[in-house]
Amino acid sequence: MNAPLGMQRLWFATGLLMLLLIAVVSLIPIDQPLPIRGADKFEHVLAYFVLMYWWGMVQPGRLWGWLLFLPLFGLALELLQGLTPHRFMEWRDAAANTAGVLLGLVILKTPAARLLRVLDTKLGNRINTG
Repeated sequence: MNAPLGMQRLWFATGLLMLLLIAVVSLIPIDQPLPIRGADKFEHVLAYFVLMYWWGMVQPGRLWGWLLFLPLFGLALELLQGLTPHRFMEWRDAAANTAGVLLGLVILKTPAARLLRVLDTKLGNRINTG
C-alpha cells in the first residue's frame, strides 16, 4: 500500500467537494441541456471518470470500494432525480456514470495513477522550502 500523501486532508476534502458538486448539479433544475446529441452522456462519463481517477489516487488502497460506491452514488442520484419535478431518471445516465468509473479504473492502472503523488511532492517541497 502506498504511504499517505503529504497533503492527504486537502486532497480528501477536494474529493468530497467534487462529490457534493456532482450531487448538486445532478439535482438542480437545468434550463437547457447542451444542443449536441449525446453531450449529456459525455458529461456523465467525464464526471465519473474524474471521480474515480481522483479517489483512486487519493485512496489507492480503497480502489475497489470506490469502484462499487461511485456507480451506486450515480444510481442514487438518478433515482432522486426521478423524485424531483424538474429532472427525470434515465438508465442510460447511470450506465454512462459506470462507464466513466471503469475508464477511471483503467487509467489508474497506468503511470498516470502517480500524477497526484508527484503534485503532492512538488507542492510539499515548495511549501517546506518556501
